[in-house]
Amino acid sequence: MATSTLTGGCLCNKITYQIENATPKIAICHCNTCKRHTGSGFSTNMIVPKPFFKYTSGTPKIFLDTSGDSGQEVPKHFCGDCGTALNVQPNDKPIIVVRAGTINERDELDLAMEIFHQRKDKFVDQIGQVPALPGMP
Repeated sequence: MATSTLTGGCLCNKITYQIENATPKIAICHCNTCKRHTGSGFSTNMIVPKPFFKYTSGTPKIFLDTSGDSGQEVPKHFCGDCGTALNVQPNDKPIIVVRAGTINERDELDLAMEIFHQRKDKFVDQIGQVPALPGMP
């Protein structure tokens, strides 16, 4: 798959970013920390080398969390105005975990893997087996 430049930002567009040399592969994470951080049954993420990511406008707020498996401090970046979870920047790894829902070019993304699969909520397996509505009922 070719690499490209991707852009993204928060819901209110006060914080925007750019990812250079992006390989548009997504990892779904079923860890309990990601579930709580996103308020969902899992998080969808693009894992990016730190040098390839830069904010192009705005400054995120940072919540310092140590609830991950490593016990290391994990800064979670979010918009202080609209609350959008933007990314996680583990201090002990050379990566940024970008929340895929904040990427503008989501049609270019492909699923590559699921991690912490043993923690997957049972209802996730029911996706595709229940009524699919075009909008809110």
